[in-house]
Amino acid sequence: MTFYKFALFCLLLVALFVSGQRTESSLNIEFDILERSVSTNYGADKASVVNALADTLLALKNESIEAKLIGVNSFFDEHVEYANDPDVFNEKDYWATPSELLGHSKGDCEDFAIAKYVALLHLGVASEKLRLIYVKARIGRSRMTQAHMVLGYYDMPSSDPLVLDSLVSNVLPGSQRTDLIPVFSFNDSGIWQPGQVNQTSNSISRLSKWRNVIERMKQEGISRRS
Repeated sequence: MTFYKFALFCLLLVALFVSGQRTESSLNIEFDILERSVSTNYGADKASVVNALADTLLALKNESIEAKLIGVNSFFDEHVEYANDPDVFNEKDYWATPSELLGHSKGDCEDFAIAKYVALLHLGVASEKLRLIYVKARIGRSRMTQAHMVLGYYDMPSSDPLVLDSLVSNVLPGSQRTDLIPVFSFNDSGIWQPGQVNQTSNSISRLSKWRNVIERMKQEGISRRS
């Protein structure tokens, strides 16, 4: 994934949520609607994964934050295979909804990060503690890096985040992920530069692609709690 792709994705995400009147940021997954969507588009066998997700999130509902992070991370790592957009969607840059991710059982780094973000918001984790983080990931022992996205949990704005990564099974503090070089992070309220506690201000105008993803998610039973 290119820097431009992540930058555009970041800006569109922030714009969608900060434009207009602010509303409650937690999300609700209506699993019966999500199950029907997956079953209709990908087959009844794939819909069983939705039931597994519902059971997993129900079991995690009253657990600690750490248990929720580990549980959500493990679920998607167990049920979804990492694959690039051209191989799954026959497009260079495609943003998958959770239904599409579960239906294909495949997706790339931002698809994992979005799905984990949605699942944790459904569990009641505060959105201000979650950020999608664009990083440069070092490849092996070489100096080469590739664009990558992970999800970070920040107990406090200045905290060392716990990192949920589609390529690493363990949830580790960012300080232990020396293979990742943060470029910026974002959530539904703003963008941060590495080391910044306060958000970076941005002016956004183009929203169409991410709005399309949000609308598709609503049709699949994922929407804000009223």
